[in-house]
Amino acid sequence: MAALACIAQNDSQQLLDEIVQQEGLEYATEVVIARQFIARCYESDPLVVTLQYQDEDYGYGYRSETYNEFDLRLRKHLSLAEESCWQRCADKLIAALPGITKVRRPFIALILPEKPEIANELVGLECPRTHFHSKEWLKVVANDPTAVRKLEHYWSQDIFSDREASYMSHENHFGYAACAALLREQGLAAIPRLAMYAHKEDCGSLLVQINHPQVIRTLLLVADKNKPSLQRVAKYHKNFPHATLAALAELLALKEPPARPGNPIIEDKKLPAQQKARDEYWRTLLQTLMASQPQLAEEVMQWLSTQPQSVLKSYLSAPPKPVIDGTDNSNLPEILVSPPWRSKKKMTAPRLDLAPLELTPQVYWQPGEQERLAATEPARYFSTESLAQRMEQKSGRVVLQELGFGDDVWLFLNYILPGKLDAARNSLIVQWHYYQGRVEEILNGWNSPEAQLAEQALRSGHIEALINIWENDNYSRYRPEKSVWNLYLLAQLPREMALTFWLRINEKKHLFAGEDYFLSILGLDALPGLLLAFSHRPKETFPLILNFGATELALPVAHVWRRFAAQRDLARQWILQWPEHTASALIPLVFTKPSDNSEAALLALRLLYEQGHGELLQTVANRWQRTDVWSALEQLLKQGPMDIYPARIPKAPDFWHP
Repeated sequence: MAALACIAQNDSQQLLDEIVQQEGLEYATEVVIARQFIARCYESDPLVVTLQYQDEDYGYGYRSETYNEFDLRLRKHLSLAEESCWQRCADKLIAALPGITKVRRPFIALILPEKPEIANELVGLECPRTHFHSKEWLKVVANDPTAVRKLEHYWSQDIFSDREASYMSHENHFGYAACAALLREQGLAAIPRLAMYAHKEDCGSLLVQINHPQVIRTLLLVADKNKPSLQRVAKYHKNFPHATLAALAELLALKEPPARPGNPIIEDKKLPAQQKARDEYWRTLLQTLMASQPQLAEEVMQWLSTQPQSVLKSYLSAPPKPVIDGTDNSNLPEILVSPPWRSKKKMTAPRLDLAPLELTPQVYWQPGEQERLAATEPARYFSTESLAQRMEQKSGRVVLQELGFGDDVWLFLNYILPGKLDAARNSLIVQWHYYQGRVEEILNGWNSPEAQLAEQALRSGHIEALINIWENDNYSRYRPEKSVWNLYLLAQLPREMALTFWLRINEKKHLFAGEDYFLSILGLDALPGLLLAFSHRPKETFPLILNFGATELALPVAHVWRRFAAQRDLARQWILQWPEHTASALIPLVFTKPSDNSEAALLALRLLYEQGHGELLQTVANRWQRTDVWSALEQLLKQGPMDIYPARIPKAPDFWHP
């Protein structure tokens, strides 16, 4: 029992390897079977292990509907076993199957790909107490057409795509492997069930290597889902033009082409709006293929049925498009006859080696803004006393929970951070009485063996120890993605300690909440941490930097002004609010080697010039005490619209068909 409890918390593949090496494959098979009867709880205490009764038919239990790496490793060992040993192990697994919880049975079928009939039979199994998401994994093994059609309704686990864990889903490290195994074992019969995953990187990268019309047909149907899918079609039609032409002819011959693979409720609604663009794209691609390789149509014709043949013949018999005489340019505008970007740029910025100017950072808050932030409910709740006083009045575990420690992020975001837990405590205990882990945290704070060490570190001001405990917490593998530091409470620390904490949080790329209040308290001293936060989370942090004028912010803001339409207004606001910092930081970049930085800098300076800051720009330029700086800069700022284009025009992408 102690060993099984250990295995319940440790799904390491190496652990199964060691068991096979020490005790043999049959014993390892029995361990995997026994492990199916342990349900991991949602509680934060790792010492709590719950045994699941054999007659239970519901899927309660942490990670009950996703694979376990320890179990799945048995599939590899069985594939290498002698036939007699494999048969004995398979018999053990099959005999144990009826007693295993229904939501775990698909993973036994996954271990035995040589027995697809098990997966086919499990497809019809119903489990009224759960959504039975684990049934999607049967797609890797099932081979009965009727069973495969039933599995089309299961797609939420996205089993053929590798991904890391997130707030909404478990990790999957076997998506690519599952897709490759399915294609290897079932060949073209696997293509239809992979259609709804074909726009994803792992599945799409495998399909693009298979030369068959059925494959490119699938890729064509998902081509408009994202840019990589479009690029895969471009790559495919270059490598396998015959299959591409055949698939295009078949699609264009259909009176009603199928919707994109995916959720039918969503995709069927989108079809009418998509079909015109899809049809135009398919026709353009077919014309491009036939024009570039005229012999293709004749070579492919023998593979096709009557209607697709008619499509190809209609394109072959169509009169050639009239050729536009490009020699007579008398009636064309000059910009079309001789576009400026087709020739060498007339005026480029001179190279000047300018040392960066130092300018004191500044902070500015709108009147009443700091008072408004201090009056918010969380700010008032957490600022009533210092953190040390708070630890004396409440327990250390409660204060650690308020800081953000603990597995229950839902509880933290919805009740602790807004300061509502005290008022809602009794009702929450009644609501979650069946969830002992959450009840324990509601009553007593962070429930962890590490709580005492963390409390000592907090009392002694040992920031590094607190950060390490946060990162090394064993009770949820998803902590780094979703746990949040409470800056409302950190702001009550001694100033130097709070600033060091803020800097380390951002160096570690942790998440946080209450940053606007925190910055309103600590002001310019918090700027180094804010710069790090902006580099890691620009979208969320951008509104905060409007209050801070610093030369270090000018270039990142200039890049936003140049590239990102969604936050362009905020970038414009910052540039115009801090013109001197913008000019001091960006003028030297304009005179460096042409690059993204120099182009972004020039566009930001041109905005200042157009908005009436010419005198300021001249004043800043003169600080280098060189007569050539302002004259060169003024020429660049006064360029006409036709002269403003990148020094190098990038090559058009492969999927562009002019």
